[in-house]
Amino acid sequence: MNQEWKFKLHSVYGQLLFDRKLTQSFDQVKANKGAGGIDGETIESYDANLEKNIMSLLDKLRSKTYQPSPVKRVYIPKKDGKKRPLGIPTIEDRIVQQSVVNVLQPEFEDTLFHNWSVGYRPNRGVQRALQIILWNIEQGYNHIYDCDIKGFFDNIPHQKLMNVLKKYVSDRTVLGMIEQWLKAGFMEEGKLIHSDYGTPQGGVISPLLANVYLNELDWEWDLHNIRFVRYADDFLLFAKSKEAIDEASALTKSKLKELRLEISNEKTRMVDFKHDDFDFLGFTFHHWRPGKKDQKPVFHVTPKEESIKDFRLKIKAKTQKTLTLSKEEWIKRVNPIIRGKVNYYVMIIKAIKANHELGQKSRCITRWMRKMLLNIDGYIRKRLRVAFIHKHPNQRKEMKMRYKWNNRFFIGIKLIPSYWLYLNKAFGYTLEEYLEEMKGRTVRKQQGAYRRAKEKGEEYFTPHRLQKMQNAWNASS
Repeated sequence: MNQEWKFKLHSVYGQLLFDRKLTQSFDQVKANKGAGGIDGETIESYDANLEKNIMSLLDKLRSKTYQPSPVKRVYIPKKDGKKRPLGIPTIEDRIVQQSVVNVLQPEFEDTLFHNWSVGYRPNRGVQRALQIILWNIEQGYNHIYDCDIKGFFDNIPHQKLMNVLKKYVSDRTVLGMIEQWLKAGFMEEGKLIHSDYGTPQGGVISPLLANVYLNELDWEWDLHNIRFVRYADDFLLFAKSKEAIDEASALTKSKLKELRLEISNEKTRMVDFKHDDFDFLGFTFHHWRPGKKDQKPVFHVTPKEESIKDFRLKIKAKTQKTLTLSKEEWIKRVNPIIRGKVNYYVMIIKAIKANHELGQKSRCITRWMRKMLLNIDGYIRKRLRVAFIHKHPNQRKEMKMRYKWNNRFFIGIKLIPSYWLYLNKAFGYTLEEYLEEMKGRTVRKQQGAYRRAKEKGEEYFTPHRLQKMQNAWNASS
């Protein structure tokens, strides 16, 4: 798109040259944590001599002798088994990058970025993305182009990125510094490697540069009245007909080619939401189907299967039966995982409520999520019972302890049930209501087992079953 923007930033560099602003940037870097770069300087060691280090950095910036260092290349595992490269800048480079972000981001937020771009932006994020998705689906935009850009962060061409930046920033010193960060390269196994492509994931300024670059795509869609939501390099396009979504996808491929980027074919697909499900940002959107009560169409949203699997794996890693800890320590290990996952899952409820306040009555159902969380809670209690048994823990002993170490017991030692926390955050559900519901579920389950045994002509409370129940009560903790 050849739209000319009415603003251009001039005196950016001068806004960096204050020790209090550099200190503020360090505080932001510190809050984000992370390892040190290739110089061995860590957040802790930098902080130990903070005033001296900040003044030294300020002198370099004022005299224009500051030189970026190459980033340290590390790899982190992805959920599909592959590894994602991260580039870790030095602490000093992160401080300067954060300072540049602090000046540029507010200006870009006010005058440049599109409302439907929500990734790595203040006051937006996942909940805003969910709101946009729900709104479009419920407005009848059910033909969806689910797209991912191939190796986006590694393939942004430096020269084209700089050309885009020059449309909005005229401060040559800052532009030169950004280009130096891009060209600094990375250290891997002792070798310095340079490239004309990519902005390293892990760099403080990388998300802002990515949004500036793909902002070109956002406004191309806007120019052609295409509805979309974009979170970094993942995006969805929405249309009311197959013909319209085909045109939108063709336009997207053309614009990406102009930006010298490619679509990831294995992660990109056309979705007809009347028949097809799709995933976005850790949630699965299950296609329209008749509702149980009145047969009016509804659709369901749940966490992705991979997200639930990740939940279980995180719990498993924290409940190793080889460790001997107190019950309180075991609870402290698992509660943060539960809080983190549930805080993410409940965003779909927050999105539904936010849209409702804007006048969009929702036909999105989230009840399937409750069953998933009940299953997770059962798994967590099972793992903890085994962990609590210090002498030769195993599954048979865990089963014996279910009568004694039940729901009420776990509530008493401050375990947070994910099912309760989700409903509490969504609807104000109390612990008393949770315990009453769980008691009712247990009674109904036992009555069902009793009824089935009776139908088969079998005795339910056999001497063996009664002995197992008595053993559980007699067992030591």
